[in-house]
Amino acid sequence: MEHILHLLSRYQYLILFPLAIVEGPIVAVIAGLLCSNQILNISLVYPIIVAGDITGDSLCYLFGRFGVPNFIKKIALKLGFKPEKIVVVRSYFDTNPIKTISLSKITLGIGVAGIYLAGNAKIPYKKFIIVCFATSALQYIFYLTIGLLFGSAYMQISRYLDVASTLIILAALAVLLWLFIKSKLKNKAATIQE
Repeated sequence: MEHILHLLSRYQYLILFPLAIVEGPIVAVIAGLLCSNQILNISLVYPIIVAGDITGDSLCYLFGRFGVPNFIKKIALKLGFKPEKIVVVRSYFDTNPIKTISLSKITLGIGVAGIYLAGNAKIPYKKFIIVCFATSALQYIFYLTIGLLFGSAYMQISRYLDVASTLIILAALAVLLWLFIKSKLKNKAATIQE
């Protein structure tokens, strides 16, 4: 985090956009701190961070839409994700695009998977980007405000964000493991009945 603070202090707006693509929330908190110290201007920081976040989301969406690597397909099949289930996911994204895309954006740690799945489910890009933009606009008001008010505690905030994302990832892995075991038990029971 010290490196991000140093980079933003030194290169300011030139480095802000690429950093926002990679790690938006903590960059926004640190940028809020720098805004409170008059090193950066909030009216420039806010649109740059939102644009960086939308760019990162768009890249992830495009990977989901146009390029699913074969090894991911193999892993997904072993976990029980069959093409029929993608149809179910696609219909859920179609019927609840605001909820699913927004939840994917604000969920630390595994949100990228939801954005990737939105692309994989072939959600129209126009619908995706409108929801992403609205969610990012609200999300970064929150993170910049934290930075403005409590930015000097950015290391502690970063630790809290890391703990939250770790817990979310562990919960997601537990759910995937449970689904995998459930699928294997179901297949074993079907084999025994035959």
